[in-house]
Amino acid sequence: MALQINPLLDTNYLEHAYGDDATIIHLIFDAFLSDSLPRWHTLKLALNDEDMAQAASILHGLKPSFTMAGLTWIRPKVEIMEKAVKEGADITVLKEHYAKISEEINQLMPILETESERLRKA
Repeated sequence: MALQINPLLDTNYLEHAYGDDATIIHLIFDAFLSDSLPRWHTLKLALNDEDMAQAASILHGLKPSFTMAGLTWIRPKVEIMEKAVKEGADITVLKEHYAKISEEINQLMPILETESERLRKA
């Protein structure tokens, strides 16, 4: 990939989907940070309220955004969590899923922020 995106992201997917278009990749990263990430955080509230309909809706809506932002390996984890919600898994188990996925997401957010800013200037 000519743009030299951080290899901790799925650069193969990003190159296949967006080519070397720095503007579109910046917009995708920025949209994830400004829209998808806050929605992920609202999932915690839905779980705390044990609102499984809302949790399932949030998870379902977020699935594509992980792929689009080059976080392709997180999507299957979100799909597993969505299935667990729909199947009525124990709330403790669901909160553990959320915590594990959140830990991974939180480690990657500085990378998305840095790449988004760098690509904005490209």
